[in-house]
Amino acid sequence: MAGFSVVMPSGGDLPQQLSMGGAGLDALAPHADFFVKQTRKGCVQEMMGCEAKTEFKIATMGNQQADVLYALEESSFLQRFLISPIREWNMNVTQGGAPGGPMIAQFFRPLRCGIGPMKCCCYQEVMHKDALGVPIGSTTEGQYCFVPKFTITDAQGNPEYLLSQPTCVGGACVDIFAEGLCNCRVPFYVFPLTAEAVKGQEVGRIVKVWAGLGTELFSDADKFELVFPAGAKPDTKARLLGSLFLLNQVSTLNPNPCTPPLKCDRPLEPFGSLEPL
Repeated sequence: MAGFSVVMPSGGDLPQQLSMGGAGLDALAPHADFFVKQTRKGCVQEMMGCEAKTEFKIATMGNQQADVLYALEESSFLQRFLISPIREWNMNVTQGGAPGGPMIAQFFRPLRCGIGPMKCCCYQEVMHKDALGVPIGSTTEGQYCFVPKFTITDAQGNPEYLLSQPTCVGGACVDIFAEGLCNCRVPFYVFPLTAEAVKGQEVGRIVKVWAGLGTELFSDADKFELVFPAGAKPDTKARLLGSLFLLNQVSTLNPNPCTPPLKCDRPLEPFGSLEPL
């Protein structure tokens, strides 16, 4: 299993390094949102448990057919087959709607225990890097009792945002009405660090949307809306995109019976069971 070392650049070197190499993070600057589409793989292959490499084509919400970015997972076949939900991977994001474009950003998810409440170690995590592989922050699972929460940190390790599903009942349950009823929209909102994780306090959002009956029933290909906070810088946008990749992979549920499934191949149920992505 590949190792991963983090070398933090000095504050004065970071802006220069972010602007070097390929298209770089500056390619994210013009976009206020993304529509992220996981591509379908062979249905028979997936039904037999042979997980393929995850691939995404990324457009904007205003023009969902014109792909502007492409992302492809690099991972071990044995890990995908034996421990798919918690496998280690690298995700490379390039410019354009097909492989081979200039590098935009890289993301590394280490092999960790599955997500769960009251953990004291082995938290789920994704590490964000620029086009040259320089670390620009991370997204890490936090300790929680009911609803999963993740902390997004910047290149210096300072907490930047809280990523959580909107809650109700004092934070004990997911607010299943936050995105409306019977529409299979499953939200994760981006909250300021000091805000309560409730509808109306969010500054950005990641929402899993309905991908179509055939796709939902016979594959694990998902579609997401990603809306960035107003005024977000390119490195912040990269961290949120990497966070989306992590949410797509991990089981974002816990034994709390009030937490609905992130996978929506059946109507949302307040008492839904756990279901890994």
